[in-house]
Amino acid sequence: MDIPKYIGDVHPEEYIKEIRAYCNFKHITDEEEILKFSRMMIDSTIDISSEVKSCDQLINVLKEHVTFSIFKNSSRRKLHLLKYHLERDGGDTPKFIANFRSLCRDAEINDVEEQKNYLYYTLPNDFFRNEFIKHFDDIKAMNDLVVCFENTLNEYSKFILNGSAVALKHVVTGKYLSSSNKHYETGSKNQMVYCGQSLRDSNAVWTIRCFNSPELLPYESIIYLQHSNTNNYLEICTDRHNKSPVSGYTEVSCGANNNYSDYTWILEHSNSGPKEIYLKTHDVIILKNKYPDYFTNQHKEETLRSLDTVFTVGKDKKEEFQEVFAHSGKINENDEWCIELIE
Repeated sequence: MDIPKYIGDVHPEEYIKEIRAYCNFKHITDEEEILKFSRMMIDSTIDISSEVKSCDQLINVLKEHVTFSIFKNSSRRKLHLLKYHLERDGGDTPKFIANFRSLCRDAEINDVEEQKNYLYYTLPNDFFRNEFIKHFDDIKAMNDLVVCFENTLNEYSKFILNGSAVALKHVVTGKYLSSSNKHYETGSKNQMVYCGQSLRDSNAVWTIRCFNSPELLPYESIIYLQHSNTNNYLEICTDRHNKSPVSGYTEVSCGANNNYSDYTWILEHSNSGPKEIYLKTHDVIILKNKYPDYFTNQHKEETLRSLDTVFTVGKDKKEEFQEVFAHSGKINENDEWCIELIE
């Protein structure tokens, strides 16, 4: 255990705590000996009066020295510069909170209103700030402040952000929307889309993107789902003439089609779920594709669906895949997908 030294770069109370811990480690319990040792380990440029007779007096004397004013002011400046970074951006929440509390102590900021203001300006975005303000009046102490911060962080962690990796679980059958390098043997013969396993694997991972949203994804947004393993996009059949293998509805596949309307999906609420503003993990959603009908000069829409029907591929026809397609009929529970945030 290193011998604590005081040069004006720690709070005097922390210095004495460290000295006491060291003395306890060395079995030094006499208060006069502890005081004597404390004085000895103070930098010689810091004058201490011989009138000091206790560790409490020593703390007060160190606080009156000019080095402590510099230390406090420096701590305030560090608080002004402190910024919270989300863990998904490489941040470390426990270290951030420990640093914030230490800086408040070092700057001797004990007023909770001042502490709230400092923490508010460390927050990374408007969502954090708006949620924090909702609970502003309920915060009466530092511990309340930390609990409010943690609750806000937990709420924010549920949101699916632009560029997140997600999975889509078909609510009725419990299987995940998937794709792979396998291709349909009918229709477009493009990279096929199906519902795979009840346990998520790498074929069920998609990156969700929205060109019109910088971060949070509002409902009614136009989104893209890019398959993580193959980098191709979830798309609906060009011109709607290719049909799904079993049900005969509009084929859904994966591709790098440059036709904008083919691989864009509108994010909608499920009728059975709450009407949130932004997309969160475990929301139940509906995905629709709207496209121009050149014969009627109007827009039509089709909805992503799966049923407990299977198709086969390969020479031996032993591989079975649960069918996924798009339809223009009435929406029901077969159109519901539970979205899960992966990272």
